[in-house]
Amino acid sequence: MALGMLVESEDEPGRLVPVNPRLAEARLGVTWRTAALQLLEQAGDLSEALAPLISEFQESTAPIKDSDPLVHLRGKALISACVDDAVSRCTRELITAQPGGGRPATTLSAVSASVRAALFRGVSVRTLYQHTAWHAGPTRDFVEEMTRLGARVRTLDEFFERLIIVDRRTAFLPASPDRSTAVMVQDPAVVGFLADVFDRNWQRATEFTGRRTPERSVEITGQLQQQIVRGLIGGESDAAIAKRIGLSQRSYASHLARMKEELGVDTRFQLGYTLAKSGAA
Repeated sequence: MALGMLVESEDEPGRLVPVNPRLAEARLGVTWRTAALQLLEQAGDLSEALAPLISEFQESTAPIKDSDPLVHLRGKALISACVDDAVSRCTRELITAQPGGGRPATTLSAVSASVRAALFRGVSVRTLYQHTAWHAGPTRDFVEEMTRLGARVRTLDEFFERLIIVDRRTAFLPASPDRSTAVMVQDPAVVGFLADVFDRNWQRATEFTGRRTPERSVEITGQLQQQIVRGLIGGESDAAIAKRIGLSQRSYASHLARMKEELGVDTRFQLGYTLAKSGAA
């Protein structure tokens, strides 16, 4: 009824009858197109309308300014808006580190347009994932599309926290475990240091185009198991190891069970002891 596809019968009050969907389509199409045009006009007028306020704010002694070397951002909506704005103004280089394995399809869909636009502007785009991204279908599809457009992607067995650097001038770092707060860094020395850390890890990373072969899958799985072995021998908890290498608890448990079976042991303690005794680290 809200869409106008059902109306009350003129002959039988209280009874609903269907409306020709083509009529509903035509009516809704006109309504929505009109609303869209109005929104576009409002968006076009927004910069002009806010210009006096922007000027006033920049001239004031407000505690947070564009030139501040360190700005704390609170709330995921604000963080996304600031990142999107910086990426939209990127002209030379965009580098990102995305730990945790594969990313949700909804997230990839949301960032696809901005990454594609940056590539079309001639921006160099490099991204680091963890090896577990090789086993995530949506992420592989996304990477295959972006690399076809010119992006470069590599993976590591483990990595530091999420990182976004725009034109080596602005960096974004999470400031809380749930990533509901972040820090926008514009200090040249700090941004330069973060970019250097990224470059060093990039050099030792494995190229990832979204496609995988059986041989490469075996190689990646082997490297993941090596990280698990190091964690076990180091006395880390299962949750800590899984988080560090970007595996879900379920996937981690599967790897652990497979390793126990291969070595003929029953418990986690026996596994760690057997690995350490054999010098597997």
